[in-house]
Amino acid sequence: MNFTGTLTTLSFLVLCATVALNGAVAVVFLLRKNENKRADLAFFGLLLAYSLTALHHVFILKGVFQANPHLTSLPLYFTLSFGVLLYISVKLRLFPTYKFVGSDAKHALLPLTQFAYFLGAWLLTDGLLIRRFYSPFYGGLEMALYIFTFYTYQFAAYRYIRFKVSALRKKQEGGQQLYEALVLRRMLRVMLLLFWVNSAYIVTDFVMYELMRLNMHDFRGFTRFGDLSFAAMAGWVGLTGVQLLMKPPYMNLSGFVVSAVKQLFSKDRT
Repeated sequence: MNFTGTLTTLSFLVLCATVALNGAVAVVFLLRKNENKRADLAFFGLLLAYSLTALHHVFILKGVFQANPHLTSLPLYFTLSFGVLLYISVKLRLFPTYKFVGSDAKHALLPLTQFAYFLGAWLLTDGLLIRRFYSPFYGGLEMALYIFTFYTYQFAAYRYIRFKVSALRKKQEGGQQLYEALVLRRMLRVMLLLFWVNSAYIVTDFVMYELMRLNMHDFRGFTRFGDLSFAAMAGWVGLTGVQLLMKPPYMNLSGFVVSAVKQLFSKDRT
């Protein structure tokens, strides 16, 4: 097996593992009983969006769309949902009492129109979609919107996390709230690095093709690099979901001190 074949096999296995991981964790978030159910549903949506988009990559990799062009409009592609769902899931996880207002509807505009674009093409046309530069839902403009919105929502979510962690530590509060905030902070820090790689791949592909008329996908391994960089992001979200489902290893510092003092005095009395 040559290098290209090995890399293709690796990409296929990693993408399939990502689909399975995110799908399984999403089901747990959907079905589990939890007081902060809205945050669970938002994270379920984020995991599902990544899982289905990874499946879209699998279909491209295996030539499903090439063999069946009418399947290209299957609503499996949710790039414009990632940033919004990440932002909402973080906000509701940290501030479960937050109530949505009318102005929040603007966040749903791009994700819903992208979904409607694919669903409409699937139901009302022959299902054949071709990537166009000017398309805001499946093309060059879509990639620009994807990069811009994801960075924007990621930084906004990180600001909420910094505020929450600082507030909890000032109050010397730990437990579940601090654990979840720290898990989400780690998710965003690693996600930023992974998205730098993925967005660099997207920008390089665009610049080389549009300005130099050089198709980077003709170069061995370039396309697989894009698959793996996306799979790394999606898989990291799935692993973060697993961490959020676990019990916190942290405890309230003040509670620990009080408990230790009580144990000390009880030993002295005996």
